[in-house]
Amino acid sequence: MLRIYVDEREIQSGIPSLLKEKGVMVILQQLTVGDYVVADGVAVERKAAMDLINSIFDKRFFDQIKRLTQTYPTSFLLVEGSLERVKQVTEKWKAINGAVVSSIIDFKLNVIYSASKEETAEILIKIAKKLQEEQLNSRSITIHDKRKLSSLEDFQEYVLESFPNVGNSMAKKIMERFNSIEEVCNASISELEKALGSRKRAEMMYSIIHTKFKKNGDNLGEDNQSKSLFDFM
Repeated sequence: MLRIYVDEREIQSGIPSLLKEKGVMVILQQLTVGDYVVADGVAVERKAAMDLINSIFDKRFFDQIKRLTQTYPTSFLLVEGSLERVKQVTEKWKAINGAVVSSIIDFKLNVIYSASKEETAEILIKIAKKLQEEQLNSRSITIHDKRKLSSLEDFQEYVLESFPNVGNSMAKKIMERFNSIEEVCNASISELEKALGSRKRAEMMYSIIHTKFKKNGDNLGEDNQSKSLFDFM
């Protein structure tokens, strides 16, 4: 039986249900990189056409693709939906194409287009079937939680990327401003705000660094227990 590891946040898309209907063993996990792991060392990032536009314009796209390709040797971007819709909502559709082409060249990314969720499910199954058959009896699927780190700078950036809403490019900017993790930890909220560009993000980072750990999980207090970290982004 085919096995596909699926990020829990993909449940709402309905694609995991479509995969199950087609006989796939769907294993839900909270994936730190990618939306689907279809074979060992192979991950797929699914983006609806509108999400692709938004991620490119708010500068999340290249951070996501860089982390994906650094973590999984074979990476796919699956763009789902009508590309004609892109031309209808923005005059900068050529910039969208340019960003996708750039990701193919710079990150050796494989790009696939899908017209619908049903087609997305079929594509995922075809990729998984081909690659899992090739890997049969050689190795099992391994979920990678982080990219390969080869230098001290990589490790420093990775530490900062563990904070909410801090991607690779933001981590680089922080290190350029503070020079060391120690300086980041000693920075005031105002200093962090200048680097992060957001008071709420700065307050959250400062709180994570300076709040004493409690095993019972009471650090956030009653007022904040119902909030997620995304409330501070």
